[in-house]
Amino acid sequence: MNTEHSHPRIHPGTVDRSNPSAPKRTFAKSIVSSRLRQRLSVALGLCVGLAALVVAFE
Repeated sequence: MNTEHSHPRIHPGTVDRSNPSAPKRTFAKSIVSSRLRQRLSVALGLCVGLAALVVAFE
């Protein structure tokens, strides 16, 4: 048997070792995503409004 290329046991990186009874962080993620969506929509609305003003005053 050729043992020159023997590999050590590789542990998979996708094993979930978290406590299943621990609270999940989906609430915080949803708040961050909703705030980000609100900021993006406000920025987009301001850009469209400014563009409309520029077109109206030309």
